[in-house]
Amino acid sequence: MNARVHISALVALLLFVAPARFVFAQPTGGTISGKVLLEGTSAPLHGAEVIVVGARRTATTREDGTFEIPNVPPGTYQVLAQREHLSAARLSVTVVAGATATIEFKLSVDAVHEEVTVTASASGTATTFEAFSAITSLDAVELAKNPGGTVADALASTPGVAKRSFGPGNARPVIRGFDGDRVLIMQDGVRTGDLSSQSGDHGVSIDPAGLQRLEVVRGPATLLYGSNAIGGVVNAITPQDAFRSSPFSGMLGGVTLEAGSADDALGANGSVQFGQGGWTGWAGGGSRRSGDYRTPSTTIANSATRLQSGRAGFGRTGARGFFSLGGSIEDSRFGVPFAGLFEGEPDAEIDIDSRRRDVRLDVGARHLSGSLLDAAKLTVGYTDYAHTELEVEDGVESVATAFSNDTLTVRTELEQKRRGRITGRLGAELFRREFAAVGAEALAPAVTQSSLAAFVYEEAAFDRFRLQFGVRAERNSYAVEPRPAGAPAEAPAVRDRSFNALSGSLGLHANIGTQSAFVVNLSGASRAPALEELYNFGPHIGNLAFEIGNPDLRVERTLGVDISLRSRAERAQGELNVFAYNISNFVFLDFTGEEEDGLRVANYVQADSRFVGMEASGEFQAHPMFHLHAGASYVRATLTGTNQSLPRIPAFSARLGVEVPWGGLTLSPEVVLTADQNRVFGAETSTAGSTVVNLGATYLLVDGHATHTFSLKAYNLTNEEYRLHNSLLKDLAAEIGRGVKLTYTIRFF
Repeated sequence: MNARVHISALVALLLFVAPARFVFAQPTGGTISGKVLLEGTSAPLHGAEVIVVGARRTATTREDGTFEIPNVPPGTYQVLAQREHLSAARLSVTVVAGATATIEFKLSVDAVHEEVTVTASASGTATTFEAFSAITSLDAVELAKNPGGTVADALASTPGVAKRSFGPGNARPVIRGFDGDRVLIMQDGVRTGDLSSQSGDHGVSIDPAGLQRLEVVRGPATLLYGSNAIGGVVNAITPQDAFRSSPFSGMLGGVTLEAGSADDALGANGSVQFGQGGWTGWAGGGSRRSGDYRTPSTTIANSATRLQSGRAGFGRTGARGFFSLGGSIEDSRFGVPFAGLFEGEPDAEIDIDSRRRDVRLDVGARHLSGSLLDAAKLTVGYTDYAHTELEVEDGVESVATAFSNDTLTVRTELEQKRRGRITGRLGAELFRREFAAVGAEALAPAVTQSSLAAFVYEEAAFDRFRLQFGVRAERNSYAVEPRPAGAPAEAPAVRDRSFNALSGSLGLHANIGTQSAFVVNLSGASRAPALEELYNFGPHIGNLAFEIGNPDLRVERTLGVDISLRSRAERAQGELNVFAYNISNFVFLDFTGEEEDGLRVANYVQADSRFVGMEASGEFQAHPMFHLHAGASYVRATLTGTNQSLPRIPAFSARLGVEVPWGGLTLSPEVVLTADQNRVFGAETSTAGSTVVNLGATYLLVDGHATHTFSLKAYNLTNEEYRLHNSLLKDLAAEIGRGVKLTYTIRFF
């Protein structure tokens, strides 16, 4: 990293420390205190999260179940208490300056519960019902039920989300038909720094078993996180994320063990968090591996995977400030099935061996008593990522291509003090990336990407509705080195490019009665072309194309509308989302009909497009021993000039299941329906629909300061041979056949 990075980081640091002079003024708020108990036994719950919705205030309960949240601005709030495995409870509390409001929560085992998000709210943590964006939040219990070892597998049952893959080890989420650079993957709010967006055979090296929660923001999330996130954001939240800034005393932790039959999978993951006297620390890690997976008719060679991870950190939390420092490592290796066939060497196997190292610093001040700001936070994250593509023939390994991708993120967020009806946050973000590749598939020369952004995100609350408005200005620059000596003469000349992107949104969240809401968002987003779209040239097995980039591409502009109808009640909740996006200068691969190196030649081109679709989900407790849940997704994506369908768009899908609780045991049969996908692009082949039947069983035991969860997931019970339209190998390999996944999780608190 050169001097310009250090200067930019210093500027961001100055933006952060500017309000620090307010830190030592005396607070003028009140206090919320109380206790969280287990329904039925009144046993205290340690480690439950208590959230003051809309006030960016949280606490974790002590060993005796008590909590205290000081310095809450005067007003009336909804306070939410929750813990994984259990239902959430909500109470209304009025806070008076200098006074203490006392409340008590009782949590119970319940299939219908509230979901929370930290990813897309102007005021910190909020429930997904109250958020402006369409959000799904999966806790650790739900993640443990899903077979497969990737983030994309964990999200397979989420409406609006599909899975792109080139085998089990390199799956990546597709949101509302958007893939690649248009979907941002983060861990604890910071980009993962891998190369999964650039190629279909590059994966996201995050183990879902090590997560506390997985959040999906569907639709444009460009204001807070980057101009490229027009499809949405996936935020993988680790157990330590809550303790970077919240006081905690005692010890929490957990261990997950799992095994699967149809791919011979084995995995273990554990974590521990501890706090005393304002100091907190955490450590964790895990390992998982799987063999070649079996379809109903055959075994897919070279589809094995393995992943090891570790993390540790510490921090200090005070009444008005905090800091934390931590790091993590992730090493993975997975096979790329049939890659040798595409390279003209059927007997060769291609593996991807990756490593990721990251370090992160968080510093914050809160409960500021100036007239403008309530809190400030600075996050600095650095990721060193590299992977090699290995050719294995007759047991001998050789490096075909080596990639490196180093990223630096410096992000400052300032939370405004509530002024009348208005709250919000503003901030600035610096992102710098140094990319290089050497070898047979070094499609792009070395590139340094830099972006600098500033954003404002505001909410105004009225009696029965809230307004949201915001804007983000971003500049992206690419400094590219010349193509190496010996590059083909027909390769397009490369040149430096810079792009200015301005994005904005306006939203309405209106209450309909006491248990329903109508939400509408209008958004305009601008996305700079991605590195691979500008500079790639050569055979790219990961996308099954001989790619030709275009250094003259223009900014992609999206104008969209999202409409949501939500309802929640004691025994039911549901959500219907519809969306429409018009995108000018949409970038895509257009196949020419020619072949080069055994692959179809494709140019990165631009044309206007339209994405229209819907998602629906719901849960209903028809009887104390019968819970119904359902979901459906549909998206249609076309080029507006020709009405031609865009490539690899997911087919309509629906999911219907029931949960039958009996004491601590819950049975969960479900059926997943996928329609034919006959709307294809060019020479893309159609994909037949499917009906997949699954059966789950979960037993929950709450024992003192620990919960034990035993899960069994029998998947594809009828052993149906089916294929997913977003799989790049769908014409060669079916999805996994009948199998069983067993999971045991203990959480101590």
